[in-house]
Amino acid sequence: MTFEEMRMMASGYQPAKTFLTALRVGLFDALADGPKKEDALGAKLALDPRALGIVADALTSVGILTKGVSGYALSEEAERYLVKGREGYRGAVLEHIHASWEDWSDLEATLRTGSAKCRRKKESLPKVDEALKNFILGMENITRDMAPKVAGILPLRDRESILDLGGGPGNYALAFLAEAKGAKVFHFDLPRVTPIAKNFIAGKEGSDRIEFISGDFLKDPLGGPYDFIWTSQILHMLPEAEVERMVGRLADVLTPDGVFCVHEHFLDDDKDGPVAAAFFGVHMLAATPGGRAYSFKELEEMMRGAGLMKTERIDYGAKPRLLLGRR
Repeated sequence: MTFEEMRMMASGYQPAKTFLTALRVGLFDALADGPKKEDALGAKLALDPRALGIVADALTSVGILTKGVSGYALSEEAERYLVKGREGYRGAVLEHIHASWEDWSDLEATLRTGSAKCRRKKESLPKVDEALKNFILGMENITRDMAPKVAGILPLRDRESILDLGGGPGNYALAFLAEAKGAKVFHFDLPRVTPIAKNFIAGKEGSDRIEFISGDFLKDPLGGPYDFIWTSQILHMLPEAEVERMVGRLADVLTPDGVFCVHEHFLDDDKDGPVAAAFFGVHMLAATPGGRAYSFKELEEMMRGAGLMKTERIDYGAKPRLLLGRR
């Protein structure tokens, strides 16, 4: 890496904070009904016109906004993804990313103590309802396109009883049912999450084949047995000992011919890549008390320790990757 590349990495917070702040103050919503100049935007949002103009120019420079004689306007992509109420809106996940800013700001202290001083110190989810909703719907934003793609490559067709552990909004549950026509999915998540998932899933195709289980998967009964168990992006929140215990608990409720699938930002065996997984590990260091990114090798060893001797790694072209375990 050259020094110029190092410098660019060091200043990466500048465009990120500019973009996320614009989303939070409602700049993109304010432009949904047409172009506006900074004075009109300032009046509509109760913000300083001069400051808004500087921020809007920066967003124009990277293509999020456009600028003409009538003022600033949304780009095609901003119109699709950044306006609340639009079908393609994905701002919830961006709000979730913004909510992690404080945790990252404490990274130096975390390096000194080894434990994050973060809002999720004692809870695995945000305490404030609005932050929780942004988190869960943010996961919906991320999995909306990913879930059908993943479901299409998994051995689901003849499955009958599927556990979606930490099911979040429910995109995976719905995608699995589209592949496994005779299956029932058990959506397991915390009591605060279940109402959000029920509201999202209601009326969608396959919703009548989903049963909701509210509980804490670290201590409450998991039900079962299941012939397919799915965990997506939850093990990274846990310390190593809890991950190993969780893998064992899940193996105990897997049928003899069942498949246990872990979907994570897996590190390579040496833990020094890929880049996205390595930095995701830092995010877990900053945002959880004891979580981190795990390597394929680490999870394979845990699976074998739980009696799942046959493992298969799958890279399907996204940042997360898949690990399947069988007896």
